[in-house]
Amino acid sequence: MKQIKCHICDSGRACFLKKEGNWDIVQCELCGLVYVNPQPEEDFLKEHYQSYLPESQADIDGWGSMMSGVFGQSLKMINKAVGASRGKLLDIGCAHGFFIEAALNAGWEASGIDLSKQAVQYAEDRGLEVSNSTLFEKKYKDNCFDVITMFYVLEHLPDPGKYLKEIQRVLKPSGVLLVRVPHTTPIVKMLKMFNVSNTLYDVPSHLTDFSPQSLEHILKKTGFNAIRTSIGGMTYPRSLSERCISCFFGTVGNILHKITFGKYLLPGISKTTIAKKNEKKIS
Repeated sequence: MKQIKCHICDSGRACFLKKEGNWDIVQCELCGLVYVNPQPEEDFLKEHYQSYLPESQADIDGWGSMMSGVFGQSLKMINKAVGASRGKLLDIGCAHGFFIEAALNAGWEASGIDLSKQAVQYAEDRGLEVSNSTLFEKKYKDNCFDVITMFYVLEHLPDPGKYLKEIQRVLKPSGVLLVRVPHTTPIVKMLKMFNVSNTLYDVPSHLTDFSPQSLEHILKKTGFNAIRTSIGGMTYPRSLSERCISCFFGTVGNILHKITFGKYLLPGISKTTIAKKNEKKIS
């Protein structure tokens, strides 16, 4: 394990929030970012993600169905941002390739990368263009993608700022980035008030918990602008109780977002953020 500083403000001042297993979750005292510290090494994470994704056909199909609403809404957001043009789209953390397939059907030249060997093999067997590698291992050329997507990926990365800078490099001028992340801290803090134990941070899989504000901050820092966050659809879990909870809070979140003209985002639920590459060169 290794000690780190805040990914946004580089401060080493953080207060302890809770412990999950052997892992400490802390919150930066300056900017409020929530992250795991110390963090696991990258070799540990690569091995960890080999068994992270579902493997049985029923579970894979269930995951695809669960994300279908989010994928559909995300494509609407992307298409609105780029207009009538369609080009090259990269899905980072593509898993079994369900979003790649949806993007292809919408007219995009879509490909993906993922750490999971079994997930990549599954996607390849379905004829999709995928690679078992990281963004840095691929060594893409500058300005080669029109759109990059990350669904529940950024919170897994040991150095999200480093990855976002690389994404900014490989995006074309005014290219679009779409990111979906969970927002766990408000729920954890609420449960703490009622003395309810939980492992909602899902450590060591999740290493950072982004609020809309902290995500906007790190995106601006790494070369993005025109940042907009919305509920971005809701998931449909297989479990009836979980589906009811997801639909209820997703619906409430959407209503509050609309009636406040986009000013209020319900804490504690996943959200989708879309941004554009800033043409001003970053250091």
